[in-house]
Amino acid sequence: MKKIFYLLIATAMFAGCEYLDKEPDDMKTDKMVWSNRAEVVKYLTNCYASLPMDRLHQDDPWLGCADECDIPWSVYPTYNINLGVWEPSTSFYVKWNTFYRTIRATFVFENNVGKCGNLSQDLKDRYLGEALFLRGYYYFLLLRQYGPVVLIKQQMSNDTDFGNMPRSPFDECAAYVCELMDRAERLLPDSYASEADNLGRATAAAALSVKAMMLMLQASPQWNGNPDYADFVNHDGTHLASTTADSKRWETAAEAYRAVIDKAEATNIKLYTNGDVGVDSKDFNPYKSYYNLFNNGWNSEIIFGSIDQGTISWDNHGERYAWMVHTIPEGAGSTTCMGAVGPTLRLVDAFYMENGRTIEDPNSGYIERGFATKDGEHYNFSGVDMKTEAGRKTQIRDLKNLDAWGHAEGDWNMFCNREPRFYASINYNHRVQLPYSDDAGHRNGFNMYASQQDGWGRCELYFGGKSNSGQSLNYSMTGFLTQKRVVAEADFYTRMTLPGKYVSIYIRYAQILLDYIEALNEYDPTNPDIQKYWDDIRKRAGLPSIFATYPDIKGKQKDQREYILRERQIELNFEGDRYYTTRRRLLSETVAKARTDKYGDAGSVWGLSVRGGDPKTNNFKSTEFYEPVAFEQRVFKKAYYLFPIPQSETDKSPALVQNPGW
Repeated sequence: MKKIFYLLIATAMFAGCEYLDKEPDDMKTDKMVWSNRAEVVKYLTNCYASLPMDRLHQDDPWLGCADECDIPWSVYPTYNINLGVWEPSTSFYVKWNTFYRTIRATFVFENNVGKCGNLSQDLKDRYLGEALFLRGYYYFLLLRQYGPVVLIKQQMSNDTDFGNMPRSPFDECAAYVCELMDRAERLLPDSYASEADNLGRATAAAALSVKAMMLMLQASPQWNGNPDYADFVNHDGTHLASTTADSKRWETAAEAYRAVIDKAEATNIKLYTNGDVGVDSKDFNPYKSYYNLFNNGWNSEIIFGSIDQGTISWDNHGERYAWMVHTIPEGAGSTTCMGAVGPTLRLVDAFYMENGRTIEDPNSGYIERGFATKDGEHYNFSGVDMKTEAGRKTQIRDLKNLDAWGHAEGDWNMFCNREPRFYASINYNHRVQLPYSDDAGHRNGFNMYASQQDGWGRCELYFGGKSNSGQSLNYSMTGFLTQKRVVAEADFYTRMTLPGKYVSIYIRYAQILLDYIEALNEYDPTNPDIQKYWDDIRKRAGLPSIFATYPDIKGKQKDQREYILRERQIELNFEGDRYYTTRRRLLSETVAKARTDKYGDAGSVWGLSVRGGDPKTNNFKSTEFYEPVAFEQRVFKKAYYLFPIPQSETDKSPALVQNPGW
């Protein structure tokens, strides 16, 4: 009996995944796997298992090493990497082996799926499309993280001399990803709307999206004539990066995004609005729509999202629970929360005011200091007397239902009258916490002293507060916490389960629209599609058109670019986009020296004064906490634009050249 040892090698990377069940006499045979429909589906499903998930991100850098976030625990690798403690031998987010093993598994699948007589030809084609998509997507992730890869286009025998296989030029790798996505798109369905168990599998729109994302990366300054890569060559002198800028690449990328949009418009992929009335109605709730986009299961905006290996489900409670434990402030409940994942002041400052103006704009109405003397326009949704117990409970209900939002009386003015996405993304001092019941005794656990135990459950992020007592490392170094992906209707005090279903979103429609307008702006800044699709994003966010607010920027490439990048920073915050946007646009090496600096992953990182005032007397009326301070000095070298190839790989592969600067 021929044992499928090569399959075990191919699937070894799926931690905790028992793909091949033991037979009484031995392992399953080649024939037994590929002749059985259920086994074929298991094998394919396992190929999704290397996809990332929305955890704390302690084992990936896209948040902790970006300028939007601080993760303060030194046990997590991002902490030391931000300080410049990083070498090719550093074992951190090593995806080189994992993704290659998964890529190999897709070749095995492609070469064997046709043997299954229990599958219709339509299903064989669809499953092949999924395998091709995953191969291309994993290659894209490798290219984004490491740059040019060793390009393998077929299943290699076990005795292949991989050590003498050099890296292929970036453009050749990109062309192969696009080829795979073209093949996959022709084989994949438009949706799985009638097949809930298959949500999370690749679709035609997902394939078109990855192709466009690949072309966008190829068009961006990092890979489009970057002079820093002029000497990036193989041992034989083959150049691995383009040495001449080509503006045509932006047009090619824009055309690819246009194809995604056409597919989306034909298949009901659209910006999520929570089932509310239309965005032009006075009753539209932009806060609830943006907030629930990440908390309401599969929805119209998701193009590609998570699939849990083995179960074919998108019900990733464990991942969401882990995220919330590390982002909800310490202080209440039987569940020990360690809230410390902190948005930086750079991100907080980026959000617009509710009138659509930047906080730097003297006409925005922004006030930095002092306390609000009344609730915001949207805060008291039911018009209750919040000094009564009934009013308190009604207001908490409205907040948990996301009907009430905005600032409250007593909030620091910095947080007042900001755009809806701000309140859906940023948690701040004195804010009522959502994922708890309305029980006053439960909520008083957020407050250190009886004088502030009023049943509301407002978090204390200042020095000496319950969530920053000085007795624990579980506090935000920035003075802010993340609100995004925190499930409002949860009850973290009495139970450890979460209601609903949750998706780790890899590609969503708003990102596609932002990519499209960015690409258009680089070669045709007067194109009317820029305003059309930008307006769609801002309408969902509850904001006026950027061109109604700042008409002088229209058609001006440089000015539009700055506002497009700002829109990305806001709309896609804490989704991993900021890390790669600043790197592909070569903005990370700037040394930040002032709070007002918009870019730079080196130099000062700003937050609030989390060690301001006297911890014995500080309270919600203390002002020292709100002083902006540089809490960290980060290191960024040009080498950091790419991850180093793991030292273990270069040691055993003589043909494998290391990335520049490493």
